Amino acid sequence: MAQYEFIMAGTGGQGLVFCASFLAEAAILGGRNVVQSQSYGISQRGGFISAEVLMDDAEILFQQVVKPNLIIALNEVVGTRYDKAVAPVVYDTSLMKPRQMSNWIGIPMTEIAHELGAPKSANLAGLGAAMALTGALPLDTLLSIAERKGKPDVAKINMEVIRRGAAAAEAARGGN
Repeated sequence: MAQYEFIMAGTGGQGLVFCASFLAEAAILGGRNVVQSQSYGISQRGGFISAEVLMDDAEILFQQVVKPNLIIALNEVVGTRYDKAVAPVVYDTSLMKPRQMSNWIGIPMTEIAHELGAPKSANLAGLGAAMALTGALPLDTLLSIAERKGKPDVAKINMEVIRRGAAAAEAARGGN
């Protein structure tokens, strides 16, 4: 497998650091080497936050995302930062204005999470979409991590959020 680089971006309180550590844990479970980092804006709640994950079969020597394979954007403030991105950008159509750029893929992440009664799990819908679009890890690997985290009823919901995020990405890709 090749190296994969991901950026997850949004505002404080959207669970981006959790999302990145979740992906890093899944990559480790999948036998990959991983680096995970995050940066915070001035304020934690409501300020800009980004988290990065690099995964590779080989040793990772340069521990910074340079050429992301995919960006997950969870808030409108993020959009302007990545409007000129070359990588695919999966964005939350529940919270962001429609984008006309061909590399922007709209997924109703927050809507998916709300429908399942887990509004804080929108980030996991983004992860499901990211894996469906890149193939960086099998979806089952993400589901294994979700199954281990939290109470069984929460784990079941999070697993379904991931599945629906992946399905929405596959549907969006088919429509492009």
